[in-house]
Amino acid sequence: MKKRIIAMLLVIITVFSAAAVPVGAAQEKKNKLDIIDIWQNGYPMFDIGAFLETIFVFNEQINAILGVKIFNEEKLVITTDNMISGIVEGVLNTTGVDFSKIYNNLPQSNQYAELLTSTLRLDIPETQKYLNSVSGDYFAEGNAVMGVVVRMVSVWLGIVDEVKLVTKQVEGSPNLHELGIEITYRDGRKDGSFSGIFYDSEENSFVGRNGEPALIGYHIDFDDNVIYTGINVWQRELGFNIFYDVFCYLTPAFFHYTTQRVKFNYDGKDWMLQLWKGRYAIANGGEVGVYTRDESKSGTFYDCASDEDMLVMSMDVYHGDDLLFSRPAALHWWVTGFQLSDTGYIPHSLTIVSTITMKDEEMLAAATEALDKIRNISYEVDGLDVTLTW
Repeated sequence: MKKRIIAMLLVIITVFSAAAVPVGAAQEKKNKLDIIDIWQNGYPMFDIGAFLETIFVFNEQINAILGVKIFNEEKLVITTDNMISGIVEGVLNTTGVDFSKIYNNLPQSNQYAELLTSTLRLDIPETQKYLNSVSGDYFAEGNAVMGVVVRMVSVWLGIVDEVKLVTKQVEGSPNLHELGIEITYRDGRKDGSFSGIFYDSEENSFVGRNGEPALIGYHIDFDDNVIYTGINVWQRELGFNIFYDVFCYLTPAFFHYTTQRVKFNYDGKDWMLQLWKGRYAIANGGEVGVYTRDESKSGTFYDCASDEDMLVMSMDVYHGDDLLFSRPAALHWWVTGFQLSDTGYIPHSLTIVSTITMKDEEMLAAATEALDKIRNISYEVDGLDVTLTW
């Protein structure tokens, strides 16, 4: 038994250590890595589809050692209509990111739903009806994250046989198509709903109702293949804590970035401007955030800037001399951009240029004094505008 446990641990270490290395890197660089080449041209991005395939290999190895399977051998059956297939193909052609490879390799987890429902002897249709009501309450309260989570649990309990991603044209708006989902359960029942997320075929982007962010505070622009945040994105309620960055540093297969903080005191508050740049799962990008707290507080926690403390900010992200994308000047607390790609860039090979407009001369003086102490950020001042280059 002890040997089996040791063997299982070795399998886990082997599989997940391999997953932490950019997929394809071993084939690309069989000998010593050419750092200059990687700096200039990047490296193959972490491939979520390939990682999911690895999960099934891991599943077979565990079964061979312990005689049990973590996942059912069957994969979740997901199909798409023509419009969604076209969107997926367009993203693949421009970025190399194949979303079909991702959703076609999602493991099915019906065995766990079956175990739970049989153990608790649930009346599944009634339980789903109750959970759907709870989900609706969360949405009505403006808590879209919990609304989605509870709705997903409800669907999962139903023992899913097939999922189809669909769209429908909005009446009177030929360019707008609302995204929806159709679900077939094993007992033959049908379920589904439309999301309030719309694909604008003319602008080639996703939007929410009345033009608000498409997905829990995020905008998606397929012309530049950039995902970026709106003002009231869900993270705004959480503030900032250094452990968020620590978590990302501990998951290098998904996140590989560097960050810089600029701290100063102004108007009776501690302020922090924080910049990030690097790789985010299957995207390269950057962030510039504004955070505040009462000057009597200490530690690493800051609140996200309130509406009154937001600043006009812009951000350009470069790889070498190549401009990857721009975020235009806007009043914000967190300017972001994450560009989908199948090539990852080393964080230090990226450059962020961000112009931030300070509130007044006093704030300008406090911010520039703090910047003078940071060696790797250069800046220029034009009136109340400070342009940071990092």
